[in-house]
Amino acid sequence: MRTSRLAAALTAAALIFGGVACDADTTAPRGSGVTSTATAFLSAWQAGDIDKAAQLTTSPQHARTELRAYRDQTGVTSVSLNAEPAHGATVPFKATAHITYLGTRATWSYTSKLLVVSDPDSGKPRVAWHSNVIHPALPDGGGYTLQPFSTSPQPVITDQHGTPLTARDYPGLEQILTQLQHRYQETSDQALQIRLSSAGDSGQGRIITTLNAGDTGRLRTRLDAAVQKAVHKAVLAHPGSSVVVIRPSTGDILAAHTNGTAFDPALEGTQAPGQIFELVTTAALLERQKVTPRTKVTCPASTTVAGQTFTNPGGQIAPGALFADVFTHACDTGYVQLADALSGTDLSGEARDVFGLGLDWQTGVTTADGAVPVLDGADKAAAAIGRGEVRLNTLNLASLAATIQNGSFKQPLFVDPKTSGKTPAKTRRSLPGHAADDLRALMRAYAHDTGINGAAFGGVADQFHDSPDPIVGWFTAFHGDLAVAATAPEETEQPQTARAVVRAVIDAAATD
Repeated sequence: MRTSRLAAALTAAALIFGGVACDADTTAPRGSGVTSTATAFLSAWQAGDIDKAAQLTTSPQHARTELRAYRDQTGVTSVSLNAEPAHGATVPFKATAHITYLGTRATWSYTSKLLVVSDPDSGKPRVAWHSNVIHPALPDGGGYTLQPFSTSPQPVITDQHGTPLTARDYPGLEQILTQLQHRYQETSDQALQIRLSSAGDSGQGRIITTLNAGDTGRLRTRLDAAVQKAVHKAVLAHPGSSVVVIRPSTGDILAAHTNGTAFDPALEGTQAPGQIFELVTTAALLERQKVTPRTKVTCPASTTVAGQTFTNPGGQIAPGALFADVFTHACDTGYVQLADALSGTDLSGEARDVFGLGLDWQTGVTTADGAVPVLDGADKAAAAIGRGEVRLNTLNLASLAATIQNGSFKQPLFVDPKTSGKTPAKTRRSLPGHAADDLRALMRAYAHDTGINGAAFGGVADQFHDSPDPIVGWFTAFHGDLAVAATAPEETEQPQTARAVVRAVIDAAATD
């Protein structure tokens, strides 16, 4: 079994600082002071009122530090404390602590005791503070910690149908599976121990108690092994591609393939997407009725905004074009001119409020969730064609297509929100019906022209001059309840490789 711990910030932290009992008058108080003081102290501790409990001791500062550490850093979520009959000034009590550590829940029961003495200054009864009030194994003198420690096997990760997923069988999922194993070890029933450690023993101290044994767990994801195989086959034919497949009606991520291991460009990448972002610009224009598919627009070879000149990749020119033609040819100059009809907040708001870009996605693994800032002038014109400060990745593109197909944003999901414990991001509004219908029609026409089943759109992005892939193709399509997106290095100003990958996945899904 593999050993796991909290992140360094927790494991390195002193969970219980061994306190030093302060000098106090050890004369036992008279009458009912012993019972009432012990009861008040235990009640405050149990209620989480650490300050009140600490003030009832002979060393409030030390007591406050150690009780807070017990509450905040041992994994104890609540504790029940029940006093037993006093023996003179000594009061035994039973502690029942409920612990959550790395998702494992356990109950820790033990007995301890406290001594009530008279405060030398006020004469009031107080609990004589020693570290072993918290637990009898804690010595005074400092440098000791009570530390939760767990061991568990790696969880078995499956697709939504229960088929096991491994990096050997599905190499494109390697980085994703590694993240899932680290994040969701709680799906295995971990063995949870409490150890008494001291500085310098690297946490390998004496085991105080073992709270439960561990069994291998299973983590069911939203992935689909059959779709993942289709993606893997497509990528083998086109090395260097990244792919994400989403079910539009639910947001389920059915498949993903990336070329990274430590870093996942398909999910964590932040690239300027270029022409593919014209999907969002088109939605903003259609929603605000700035254009219809039959609006006459221009598509010059070049155009200048605020001193910045824009041209079309490949030098494509469509004189006297309709907006539908500008869309089909991904005419950058046409979109740059149309951007003047939109405010910076129009474009940024469309991206965020309709398509969920820039929100905090809770997919179940680490993702970059797009960025479309509010811009003006030449910067806004550049953003309209996916340049400048706009950032997307393959996952974001698949979600764009899924939102257009579905009409509203469904946050992409690798795991069920109940498993992740996170609430999926939601947008402020759906794509209005007239805009959604027109955009789908434009994408269906584009798909027909490019030999894709369903609806599609694609484009290229010129990356930075020092990028190993100076031209990147972006392509997306949806067919039925399936949205596919791919990015790939290209040799020309056309997204031919990315299109071929998407077509292969769409066709494979159609035959299943």
